[in-house]
Amino acid sequence: MRTPYSIRTLLFTTCALPIAAFAQMDYYIANSFGSRFNDINDSGTAISGGAYFDFATETWTLMEEEATEMVSINNAGEVAGSMFLDEELFILQPAYKKNGLWNPIGWFPGANPTESSFSTYSISQNGVWVTGQMSIGCCDFRTFRYNTETEVLTDVSSPDYVAVAGYVITNDGTIGGWADDEFMGSTRRIPVYITPELEIIQVSPELPEFNTNAVNDINASSLMVGDFDNQPFVYDLNTNTFTQFDVPVDYETATFTSVSNNGVAVGYAQRFGEFGSLLREAIVYHPALGAQPRFLKDVLLINGVDIDAPTDRMGTAYAISPNGEYVAGWDDQPPFSANGWVVYFDELLFDTFVGMNTAAGAGPFISVFPNPATEQVRITSSETITMVTIFNGQGQEVARHNVRDQAGVIDISALSSGVYTLRATSQDASHVVSVVKQ
Repeated sequence: MRTPYSIRTLLFTTCALPIAAFAQMDYYIANSFGSRFNDINDSGTAISGGAYFDFATETWTLMEEEATEMVSINNAGEVAGSMFLDEELFILQPAYKKNGLWNPIGWFPGANPTESSFSTYSISQNGVWVTGQMSIGCCDFRTFRYNTETEVLTDVSSPDYVAVAGYVITNDGTIGGWADDEFMGSTRRIPVYITPELEIIQVSPELPEFNTNAVNDINASSLMVGDFDNQPFVYDLNTNTFTQFDVPVDYETATFTSVSNNGVAVGYAQRFGEFGSLLREAIVYHPALGAQPRFLKDVLLINGVDIDAPTDRMGTAYAISPNGEYVAGWDDQPPFSANGWVVYFDELLFDTFVGMNTAAGAGPFISVFPNPATEQVRITSSETITMVTIFNGQGQEVARHNVRDQAGVIDISALSSGVYTLRATSQDASHVVSVVKQ
């Protein structure tokens, strides 16, 4: 289960470690106890449990006094978190900030706050929806979906599942998370999404063997990421395609925690260290990067940015901004005490991927940006492209472009919305990548 760390007051020092970077790529790590980041938006505003951080100015601002925790922020600066229901008795409730004001969500009618619990997880990009998990009593766990416009709190549960959790919510009210179908005291969390009509749908083609699995994030093109049987996955709702990835060498499990609108997924690999401690390393994936996830620190090192971590591990990548330019997380320490960090890619991410594969001797490579796109995409290759051919979901050719260069702009404005396969042909080989037309 994703469990953000709650803190009411954080004392942030002004000392931080900004690291100079090649070109515009940059990396910042805080020097403050418990400053781990839970989310970040397109403006580079990140949130920890109890403070806002502005990447451009490297300044911290404590959260509003009426709030007790922040877990999710959208591009409008609207936040999901918690606030007091009864401060004297220290009883909390889910809450959200909109139009600069914090608002209570409350509890399910059947839930006694002194006997029940909740976790708020996500606010949609349009600010209409908030989701999380809430129990009725000690053990009856359900998902809640709250509409900030109608102020309706909806109990999302099913007789087919003993528990349901919502980790992310989209503009139309679709929820991603997990559902547990084990009724006899054991646990088997199945990665699911919940439709706007509240139908719970399994994304994996089969039931999991292990008990911790989830959809952790959904982007604007209905691309879902998470973990299934200890391996990261990407599920494309448009094509009903479920793709599972390998766990990096020397690690035991891995997950994708977040995905941007241009299809960049981030997360972490994990293994046990001495004395049972958990060791984590941040990972990043995009088809332009290769067939499998790579370590995020390698992307930085290619661009002259050394994270200079005492453990030589970057830790946990927890959130990527919708535009794919910022990644936020925390270093390789226990979450309650970890220092937060932010990576800024600007527009260099896909060029970096090309460079990494060329430098690694992986041969010719292509990248496409932006992805998803509405009018045009820019294709870049490590060798001269002679032809770009585009195919629809039925494998039919719908467009062809001559390029005769290592880069070119492809007009896709005439195509209908959907997922297409782009094939770039060079003198010696051809390479394919999926492109989402919005």
